[in-house]
Amino acid sequence: MRRALPDRIDLLVIGAGPGGCVLARRAAEAGLRVALVERSSAHDVGRKVCGNAVTEDGVETMREYGAAPTEAEAATQVWGGTIILGGGSVRMDAHKSGVILNRLTFGQRLLADAVAAGVELIDGCSCLGWTDRGSATVRLRWNDDKEADAKAKIVVDASGYGAVLTQHGGPSHQAAPLDRSDVGIAYREIAATTEDLEDPKQVFVVVGPEGARGGYGWVFPMGDRLVNVGVGTTLLEAGSRFKDCYRKFAASLPGMTLADPIDAGAGLLPLRRPLPSLVGDRFMTVGDAGRQANPLHGGGIAPSVLAGGIAAEVAVAALGTGDTSTAGLWDYGLRFMRELGAQHAAHEVLRRFLDSLPDRDVHFIVHELAKRGAVEKVMGARGAGARLSAHVRLVATIAKRPSLVITLMRAARSISATQSLYLDYPETPSRFGSWLGQLEHQKTELTRATRGGR
Repeated sequence: MRRALPDRIDLLVIGAGPGGCVLARRAAEAGLRVALVERSSAHDVGRKVCGNAVTEDGVETMREYGAAPTEAEAATQVWGGTIILGGGSVRMDAHKSGVILNRLTFGQRLLADAVAAGVELIDGCSCLGWTDRGSATVRLRWNDDKEADAKAKIVVDASGYGAVLTQHGGPSHQAAPLDRSDVGIAYREIAATTEDLEDPKQVFVVVGPEGARGGYGWVFPMGDRLVNVGVGTTLLEAGSRFKDCYRKFAASLPGMTLADPIDAGAGLLPLRRPLPSLVGDRFMTVGDAGRQANPLHGGGIAPSVLAGGIAAEVAVAALGTGDTSTAGLWDYGLRFMRELGAQHAAHEVLRRFLDSLPDRDVHFIVHELAKRGAVEKVMGARGAGARLSAHVRLVATIAKRPSLVITLMRAARSISATQSLYLDYPETPSRFGSWLGQLEHQKTELTRATRGGR
């Protein structure tokens, strides 16, 4: 049954993913009138093609904003795992702990919490785009093809990769469109195994499996005989028969035979640092819409929750003062960039350098980082990116080939400069133009340093 729009909306949130639900709930708890628009039916919120893995650091971030997974939502707690390089020639132990989510159960709870807080859910409804950008009015279409305009004091795009509002007139600055090397594609299945897992508390990751150059394959346990298995890479590297890559990967898993999948599908996500600006007049962008997933490995659940929590606080403050302009909402982008965006930007720099190297060099770098526990240290925790440059510089001192040493030293310098720039994100929009000029210069230098690819 199609639900009517509220007469008055303070905050209109497009998309009921983790970021959208957390933002909507926290804003409603603060007294705002919030409408949450979701293209799926309510009972499908939480269905997403994803590895469903969240590190222990990510869980702590989610706990800050009331979104830590409950025991029922954590399919299993993991305590580390195995990383395979070079077609199996190198096998390493990883020690990063975390949880593998039951994503549907988790998503349903976040949605229920939002509705219980007073959020008006408009499900089975898609956002078509802006009707009038100046008045923050958007066009909505229900699944029965009925359409209507919705106007709010602030509109938030948390709609994921498609992000029609963000891509067409949302933030105060529009970034360049993503190219195929910046779009991640993943295919994954959740399936039972025909035998008990050897260790249901350990993950299994293969770097660069056949057909997924520059990506990885994973096996994440969800119980004694249930696993989340997938392969991810970029659109540039994925062939037209990418699903065959998954089949080969699944067939190669040691000591494991998969039954017919319980759930299967493919998905896209951005693998680029956050948009330079996450706000505009009466507008904010959250999650994949704002390119907030980690560009190195694609993890986006905890970053979305962090972004949604910060955005809610800033929106409440802005409506309290009556200033919903870009300047009034600016603190959202400032806080996100300094808390996590700087780290993601550094990770994107590392990914671009890795993409420019042959596989043997990539395997050497990952192996050396893993031996020193650096992979675990820099991948998840907020603020850990500051150590990334030092670890890359250390690996450079061990490399034997002069060309690789030079490349790694360049990477370390570029990572450090990028991190510093984002930590110095402008405190007001008046400084944004100057900051943006520095950013564009850094990007030009990065392209020059990594030109050529593998």
